[in-house]
Amino acid sequence: MNEHQRSGADPDPQPRAQNTVFREEEEHLESTLEKVSTDLSRASELFERTNGAYRSTKFYMSENRGEIDPQEMYQNELYLKEVDRNAEAACLSRDRLAQLYESPYFARVAFAPEGETEPKISYIGKFAFSHNGSIEVSDWRSPVAGLFYDFDIGRAHYDAPSGPVSGMLKAKRQIKVESSKLVYAVDDSSGIRDEVMQRELSKTSDSKMRSIISSIQREQNEIIRDETGETLIIQGVAGSGKTSIALHRIAYLLYRRKGTLSSKSVAILSPNKVFGDYISSVLPELGEEPICELGLASIAASAIGSSVEIEAQRYPVDDADDAWLARAQYKGTLEFAESLRAYAEDARFEVFSGKDLSFGTRTFKGDWLTERYRSYGRLAIRERIDLLAGEVLTDLAARSIGSRTAQPKRFEVRQKLTAMLAAKDALGLYRRFFAERGRKHMLHMPKKGVVEWEDACPLAFLQSAFDGFEELADYRHLLIDEMQDMTPIQHLLIARLFPCEKTILGDFNQMVDPVNGMTLAAMATLYGASRVFHLKQSYRSTLEINELALRVRPVSELVAMKRHGKAVRFERCGDTQGVLAQIGRIIEKFEKGDSKTLGIIHKSDKIARVYHELLSQDHRVHLISDESATFSDGATIASVKMAKGLEFDEVVILDADAGQYESEYERSLLYVAITRAMHELTVLYRIKPAEMLGWGQRA
Repeated sequence: MNEHQRSGADPDPQPRAQNTVFREEEEHLESTLEKVSTDLSRASELFERTNGAYRSTKFYMSENRGEIDPQEMYQNELYLKEVDRNAEAACLSRDRLAQLYESPYFARVAFAPEGETEPKISYIGKFAFSHNGSIEVSDWRSPVAGLFYDFDIGRAHYDAPSGPVSGMLKAKRQIKVESSKLVYAVDDSSGIRDEVMQRELSKTSDSKMRSIISSIQREQNEIIRDETGETLIIQGVAGSGKTSIALHRIAYLLYRRKGTLSSKSVAILSPNKVFGDYISSVLPELGEEPICELGLASIAASAIGSSVEIEAQRYPVDDADDAWLARAQYKGTLEFAESLRAYAEDARFEVFSGKDLSFGTRTFKGDWLTERYRSYGRLAIRERIDLLAGEVLTDLAARSIGSRTAQPKRFEVRQKLTAMLAAKDALGLYRRFFAERGRKHMLHMPKKGVVEWEDACPLAFLQSAFDGFEELADYRHLLIDEMQDMTPIQHLLIARLFPCEKTILGDFNQMVDPVNGMTLAAMATLYGASRVFHLKQSYRSTLEINELALRVRPVSELVAMKRHGKAVRFERCGDTQGVLAQIGRIIEKFEKGDSKTLGIIHKSDKIARVYHELLSQDHRVHLISDESATFSDGATIASVKMAKGLEFDEVVILDADAGQYESEYERSLLYVAITRAMHELTVLYRIKPAEMLGWGQRA
């Protein structure tokens, strides 16, 4: 075994002194840090000078406001704006250089273009860094960085600004720098790649999702760097990193499309505020501004307007209302969405039935009004009424030349025409939709002016038949997470409101709502997406945890990372006091250990709140609920639906008894709960564990 192979086999924080690769990288790091330090000092000085000039000019203008003539004041204001822009740029440069000084790069490639024997060395980091006109570090999103992510040693290529470049990739090296110190440097091989990946996955989790630029895999990089401009759908198994990959894709597109795409024109449709907080640091960590976070409820409410209120969402786990469940299941089907879409198209024509309309001696026949109303192409109902009113007024005006007969006002004509509509608003149209299908009972209003959550998006969709879709054209890219938890009609509404390109992701193995009839096949149809990516490799959980997850729900496409950890613990608790005592012991052990996050998960929102109230008397625990807005380190109690999308170092599943987890729906809930755990999992049951855990005969 040669020296490079030995160095590659031992990514040790304390490498041996004779490690040639390590010594070489130590020298290069020292040289790089000197250059970064020099530029950091310059950037800091520039920022201080610029900031000082801003303060000085601002003070002068304030002290002499009554004496400065308007022209000078205008010039000073222009100067201040310019200085402010320069100060912002200097501050950004300083902050990035400070980050670079902590960790300037994570990889090195040696690539020889076609016809050249001597390879060019390129270092790859979070940000690009040039010193005195020489490129010292290339941005992870740059074309040359693709060599590190996409190729093994041998023939390789990348798309440079000047065109495709082919050649030989002579060497790849993975490097870890923390706090300006070299932790390890290893020459790349598949075995070493796995060792380094195992090292990264073994770390404790944070209260915020982290960037993964040093460990992006080839299949993930294909998604990140896709620039077709089309809508992409990512079906990824639990722990495949799909959300992180989607956010890195946004960062990549912002880098590649500077000038045409900005963070202000990108939005994420997030399942809840806690999840939004959890992922909020990824883009800033990658040097990009945060993007706008949207919620489905606020989108629907905005589209409907103030005339109708929307009831809070209900969940089958905590609600035994069979009549509501039947309504929700019907509205969660693809058939319902397609029927409503067809109805909205037809209703624009059919809802108006003209009747004879007279003004003075002039009468407009009902048949003529109907014919004119239907002639306005694909316009919305209110636009048709407005155009028809215009035609009536034009006709009356032409006939009244020389006459002293008073002409009706436009609003009067519109009012009379509106009275001929079979439905005066979206809610009326919605009622007719159910009545025509003999399903009046499917529209239940808890009280006047209030609709159930399942009616919000259908109603918003029908509102467009009256007012037209106000497309949110300011957004040029929309990221939709947890796609499996949105019903077909909800997806249909989003597809209409956001005509921009999209990145849509989720896992249909993790559906937590039995009333939802959405499928992966229907996704591509609704959005017209031509590319569907499948992420099958799961990185989050240990092999022991994944084995239990697959026992509960055999997901054929899931390929578990072979990272071993502690065996899953099963604990019989007997009763509530036994459960509380066991959780207390786990929390105390957690607080003394190195783990940062402990998730205590119950299938029910209501019962999770009860456990939180009981445990809070003796322990410091957070509760994640619909009202929560942040995700924190420490012990956290949550229902399955609120924990979905998050990950914890350790997880405790509460009340995993037979009777609690029996149906296929509950199988999905249990699968989701299990796959939140990264390193340790404890399953608590009272008397007899759920059979789907495969533990009953051994317990």
